[in-house]
Amino acid sequence: MNLNVQQAGGSLLVVSQFTLAADTERGMRPSFSGGAAPQQAEALYEYFVERCKQQGIDAPTGRFAADMQVSLINDGPVTFWLQFRWEMLRKPLHQPKGSERDAWDAMAHHQMVVDEEGNTVAVGRLYINADNEAAIRFMAVHPSVQDKGLGTLVAMALESVARQEGVKRVTCSAREDAVPFFAKLGFVNQGEITTPQTTPVRHFLMIKPVATLDDILHRGDWCGQLQQAWYEHIPLSEKMGVRIQQYTGQKFITTMPETGNQNPHHTLFAGSLFSLATLTGWGLIWLMLRERHLGGTIILADAHIRYSKPITGKPGATADLGSLSGDLDRLARGRKARVALEVELYGNETLGAVFEGVYLVLPAKPFGPLEEGGNEEE
Repeated sequence: MNLNVQQAGGSLLVVSQFTLAADTERGMRPSFSGGAAPQQAEALYEYFVERCKQQGIDAPTGRFAADMQVSLINDGPVTFWLQFRWEMLRKPLHQPKGSERDAWDAMAHHQMVVDEEGNTVAVGRLYINADNEAAIRFMAVHPSVQDKGLGTLVAMALESVARQEGVKRVTCSAREDAVPFFAKLGFVNQGEITTPQTTPVRHFLMIKPVATLDDILHRGDWCGQLQQAWYEHIPLSEKMGVRIQQYTGQKFITTMPETGNQNPHHTLFAGSLFSLATLTGWGLIWLMLRERHLGGTIILADAHIRYSKPITGKPGATADLGSLSGDLDRLARGRKARVALEVELYGNETLGAVFEGVYLVLPAKPFGPLEEGGNEEE
């Protein structure tokens, strides 16, 4: 997973995901994991640019240079990120060289950010144990680039790997000063760790469940297809971290991370909320078409949103069939349909806004894939 971001000062940042072969101990170089897809890099790039804008960082342009990046990572010695680990995490505590690594490095997933000169500026690691539980460790960001979203970017990338691997929860042994950071990412503080640690710093156990579609009450298979279709055809949805939380056949509920979707006032960004509401309404209509064995191209024709208060906390959006009006039977006759519905927007389960949208559903393309507006069941 590689991307360049043009940031203030003209430096180029490269985010890379790699795994280490078992013979890393003999000095082998890291190689990229097979799961690093170009569209993921594109989504991360767009996300990072948006984060830069929110933080007041000048990041209007960016470019990919995959060949250079792969060469940069593969041609460098493994020690370049281990040295960074030691300097950021162990040297300030007067820990010896070697304390920055453990036996699980060779089997773990690693994320790092390097600048245009190949210097590591952020790292993180994810290890998955035999119980299908993942642990984030060795998270560090260079002081010169802190508070610019790099830590969040690395953590989100590691969580994405955990989700792809089918992990049920992610844990972290967080230093005391890092507890607020992980709490913003949705980790819950379980209390101080009292067992002996490798450093004299107080650590706290943080746990975050990894949401899967297994908990969806009705048609989890359709929800999986819908979420995949969003990510493939509406890249903004993946960049924002939009995720289907529940579908009962009557209600459709979505969510997204608070981190990365906030404005400078630490409330939820209006553009993110509008996009979440639009996708939620779109998704309920798509599912309703599936329920009726229909297909069609769904287009937002008109919408407005009413805010009753600034929205803070964990975002959520709910669309209910009870608010929907329209005649989808027109589609079966080969005519377009007009559908109106409401989507309620929440922060920490407190209602903050109501979205009203009008969608047009164009007749299905014969024998085309349902997720692309077709009617494969004809």
